[in-house]
Amino acid sequence: MEMRGSMMTEKEDTVCFVTCVNDEEQYNLCVKHLQFLSFPPGVRCETYFNRGASSLASGYNQAIRESRAKYKVYLHQDTFIMNTNFISDLLSLFKSHPQLGLVGLIGAGTIPNHGVWWYSDQLVGKVIEHRHTYQYVKFTEAEAPFQSVAAVDGLLLATQYDIPWREDIFDGWHYYDLSQCFEFRRRGYSVGIPHQAEPWALHNCGLMNTDEDPVYHHYRMKFLHEYGSDPGMLRSL
Repeated sequence: MEMRGSMMTEKEDTVCFVTCVNDEEQYNLCVKHLQFLSFPPGVRCETYFNRGASSLASGYNQAIRESRAKYKVYLHQDTFIMNTNFISDLLSLFKSHPQLGLVGLIGAGTIPNHGVWWYSDQLVGKVIEHRHTYQYVKFTEAEAPFQSVAAVDGLLLATQYDIPWREDIFDGWHYYDLSQCFEFRRRGYSVGIPHQAEPWALHNCGLMNTDEDPVYHHYRMKFLHEYGSDPGMLRSL
């Protein structure tokens, strides 16, 4: 498996793993998991890491400008892919479904009016999380080969088309993921969660409490202001 920091000139045969990094230990573990992935003949892989990005959206946009890879996997530095066939599974899904623009692992079929996706009554997907202990987060199993949803969590976002991230609005670390899902849907693409016989990844996210975080709610209101009035955006698909 070829892991590179330099960019390829060919797009169609390349998968780029994009990460914003501020914790070297976590990122090293992330890359070690990538090195165990298998991939189809002729498919090349590269890593693109951004240290010192002012926001996730700005860091991800820089990868779009600099990488020629057709397929990009935006993942948190604390996300460890455990499905060794991830690349084959992902490319098979994308090539079989050209309308599928973006794939994630957990998400929601609807977004509640307050904008917090994990309070939806249509949660889909699965992942292993490590907060204070390991936890198997299992929502409704996605239909095979994938289930269309309103949005997915940013722990891992894979795309087969380049659409700019809205760094003009989301200049921090929250709601960049839901925004990108809605940007894909605005352009007529589907957002989906694949069927996973077993969880494809582990998210070593640690303890988080967004309920009392004023910064989180600042971006939640920005999200609602931008997307809340879009026809059909906050209703069932």
